[in-house]
Amino acid sequence: MSFMEDIKTDQRTQMLVAGMVFFALIFPAYFYYASDQVDSDLSAGGPVGDYAVEGTYSYHVLADDSTYVNDGDTVDIMTNSDAAGSEINGKNIVGVRATLTFTDDESQGGLGCAIAQPPQDDDVSGNMMHYGFEQSSPTQSGDSVTLEWHDSSIIGTTVSNMSESEIMMMLDGDFGIGEHSLGISVNVNTGGGAGCQTTDDGEEVAYKIELISLEYTIEMV
Repeated sequence: MSFMEDIKTDQRTQMLVAGMVFFALIFPAYFYYASDQVDSDLSAGGPVGDYAVEGTYSYHVLADDSTYVNDGDTVDIMTNSDAAGSEINGKNIVGVRATLTFTDDESQGGLGCAIAQPPQDDDVSGNMMHYGFEQSSPTQSGDSVTLEWHDSSIIGTTVSNMSESEIMMMLDGDFGIGEHSLGISVNVNTGGGAGCQTTDDGEEVAYKIELISLEYTIEMV
């Protein structure tokens, strides 16, 4: 008796064929479902979930000096990561900052100064640049202009629906080696008035330029 005739007449053969057809259909569907579940829980960087991110910053001096900036002018200071020496070897460099310190040297003289407008603070701003990255901001004495190329906002927080490697990509610097440029600009503001002469030609600005490194930990919660 042929196999086709067995299918028509033999109950055991019919059950065997039905079972083969069932498993041929159900296994591909099961594996598709399983793989879809895996994809939803894993990314290329490992398991996706909630991670607590902590970090510690360190600072490495590149330049520490002062310069006089005339009213309406900008003085550019160039420095290089080589100035930090071996201190930054193996460090995760994530930014650079310049801290500006100054005291207004405006002077006043004349009989009308007792009732005139007192000396006014000058407008001082800094501009940090590094290979296409740039950050500018006005500063008060003691303020810093900071240029970052990592996501500092996630430090000290818990991030959700991400993998560990995705978080590492947000925190790893892999940058910062080479030249850094600081531009310091000054615009003078004077007080005084009738009978009160003022003198204010610019500002003596002290600056400290530092590379910023980050050490961090990532723990699933």
